[in-house]
Amino acid sequence: MPDRVLTAVGMKCPRPLFEVSRSVKEMEKGQVLEVHADDPAFRLDIEAWCRRTGNTLLELRRDGDRFVALVRRDV
Repeated sequence: MPDRVLTAVGMKCPRPLFEVSRSVKEMEKGQVLEVHADDPAFRLDIEAWCRRTGNTLLELRRDGDRFVALVRRDV
């Protein structure tokens, strides 16, 4: 169960990542953010963002025309 849910549906690159970054900064270490996005670039962007920031991408799946990502704040 995520600690917070972010809906980035309808947002285009780079805004979904700005919103992810803002949300994660407001969370405690170990908490999980669930992100829903429909931007085709989101899949690659969230993978790269997690590698770059040191946070963990726990899951990334497709749900119809959307991506659903679970990100754990580690730093």
